[in-house]
Amino acid sequence: MAETWADDPLSFAILTKGEQDRLIWTALRQSAEAALREAAPCIILAAAEAGIDRATAERAADLAVLLTAAAIEQAGGPEISLPAPEAWRATVAWDAVYAQGGRPLVAGEIARASQAEKAEADGD
Repeated sequence: MAETWADDPLSFAILTKGEQDRLIWTALRQSAEAALREAAPCIILAAAEAGIDRATAERAADLAVLLTAAAIEQAGGPEISLPAPEAWRATVAWDAVYAQGGRPLVAGEIARASQAEKAEADGD
């Protein structure tokens, strides 16, 4: 339905200004919430790459999501429903990035892969 509206500019012409504003505001809120759902797992991966333990990474991800939502609202954006910590945690492949004791398994891997790709591109 939303794709139909987006593909047909005449569809917006039949909406009142208030309806257009609500539609745009809803799209902004949904986009911000979708971005926040992805932010915490990305922070976990970055923390593991940097060698940060799992417990600290989880606290940092939770805090970053809260601060980002507050920043969006303070900038005049919509009020955002925060993802439940259990929900975003369920999306992380913990056993691929952290050992049982919380030690990161991938520390430095992205940097090493990036250096190897650069060296390969340079012909080294």
